[in-house]
Amino acid sequence: MGKSTRHFDRWNTVMKSTWTYQVFHKYNDELNEMLWANKAAMKQTYSNFKTNGANWTDLASDHLIFDVPKGQEAFKDLKNWSDTYNSFSNWTNLNALLALSSNFETYLATVITLAIESDPGILFDSPNSIDGIVLLKNGAQKNMFHDSVIESITKGDWNARTSAYKKTFGMVPSGLESRVGDLDKIRNLRNKIGHAFGRDIEESRNHEVKETLAMESLSDEQFKKKQYTIMNAVRAIDQHLLDKHIGEYQTIAFYHRIYDGLRNDIHQSERAVILKKQLGQFGDLSGKEFCKELVSYYEKI
Repeated sequence: MGKSTRHFDRWNTVMKSTWTYQVFHKYNDELNEMLWANKAAMKQTYSNFKTNGANWTDLASDHLIFDVPKGQEAFKDLKNWSDTYNSFSNWTNLNALLALSSNFETYLATVITLAIESDPGILFDSPNSIDGIVLLKNGAQKNMFHDSVIESITKGDWNARTSAYKKTFGMVPSGLESRVGDLDKIRNLRNKIGHAFGRDIEESRNHEVKETLAMESLSDEQFKKKQYTIMNAVRAIDQHLLDKHIGEYQTIAFYHRIYDGLRNDIHQSERAVILKKQLGQFGDLSGKEFCKELVSYYEKI
């Protein structure tokens, strides 16, 4: 059987995720590649030690290359280097979590903004009653409640955030609600990394202490678990908002952005062909019929 024709439906989409989610995922993949590159180098280095019969009491410079003047040692011995490198590996995991959390926060603010712009009726407990593209096309200004709603869902602890999410969207997807406790633990750890060099924030601000505090520990396995927590929460949020409030808003908004640059003296179907080509440049393979129906919908508003 041939591939079925995709048709335009403002509030329903066959897309599996928002463009915002796709960007989030690309950043996450980039982060993973950097982590894997470092882990692979670490494993190879320790494998070389074993092959070369290295001992912990050896000079580190007997087995590693350092950019220091000849005759000087950067570490007491190989064990000292290994302990330091393991601390660096832990520090790398902590900062990877900081980067992932920041990516999550950016995604969250962006996708919620997208949902509200698409379905502004939610601000008045009337979802799908106002097509946000109508407001966009007519140059409407941002709703006065917009920023406060965004902040209520993206700031504070996760119990408060999910409460604000439910107040705004009427429900909290189970994939988010079941992970509230874990997300709040991640939030607290993220704050320690971002504001106290990976240490307890309150203890770090004690001016009577002269010693450094112990750094938080985050193993590879623990990092993976926290990464999965964030990824699954993002999937749940994205699916909910895409299905209930966003629909095909992103593709219509894309056409809105390019519309003024298109010729009005050509047939509407030709503008649809241009839309199809431009969407294709970003990997969106929307078909001819879909684009014709979208163009017709937009231009009738």
